[in-house]
Amino acid sequence: MGGILLIFIGSVLIVNGISIIKGYDDKETGIFNGIIGFFCLIGNIVLMLNAKESADYVAIAQSMLFTFTYIFLSLVKICSLSGKLFGWYCLFVFFNALFYAYYTNSDLRMVTLWLLWAVLWFLFFCVFSLNKKIRYLGNLTLIIGIATCTIPGLMMVTNNW
Repeated sequence: MGGILLIFIGSVLIVNGISIIKGYDDKETGIFNGIIGFFCLIGNIVLMLNAKESADYVAIAQSMLFTFTYIFLSLVKICSLSGKLFGWYCLFVFFNALFYAYYTNSDLRMVTLWLLWAVLWFLFFCVFSLNKKIRYLGNLTLIIGIATCTIPGLMMVTNNW
């Protein structure tokens, strides 16, 4: 299930990156974020109902960081909110991502993914809460979506990870 969710998380990062680069409509981007966030929420609920070990709950907690990112961002975009509190949530997730990079230190691939995601969440904190302009944010979001979500997710679902 994790690989499937990761593919769709990649899709929303790709769409968000393109939206930032091209300046597309916030409401349209928000709807897509909401669809993916809701899909991930359903997937995580299914995982929770079937969880048996501590590692299962760790994976769910990790995935829910993404889930609530996209649900929260969808509301920011659709409702034309300032996003200041969303930025602070991104800072919270940044610190969680650093923890998970440390926690998964036996798997260098996952350490790398968590560190790249941490960078992205920190940059979104800077944009939304500190009103910083980051020229390369759209390109970075697009690249991270492909390299850290879509490709690993496809590898996971085909047992090549």
